[in-house]
Amino acid sequence: MNERAAAFHNALRIMNGIDYADLNTAGVINENWGTPEASDRDQIASFFDDPFYEAIRMPDANFEKLFALIEARQPKELVP
Repeated sequence: MNERAAAFHNALRIMNGIDYADLNTAGVINENWGTPEASDRDQIASFFDDPFYEAIRMPDANFEKLFALIEARQPKELVP
């Protein structure tokens, strides 16, 4: 597997393992996303039901924090 594919594959695994505390600590949950004031639906429950779709729906600033969380968990060197 090439390095970019391996990084993407690992990012999917990381995202699938993220929990509420991770989102909260990383600042993904704020007044724009994940709080009752942010939406008339339960964004957190939706994230855990389908994290990939919910990531696409979240505001850009929140997605950037999610991306930073995922990148921080990527290994410095991917093993092929």
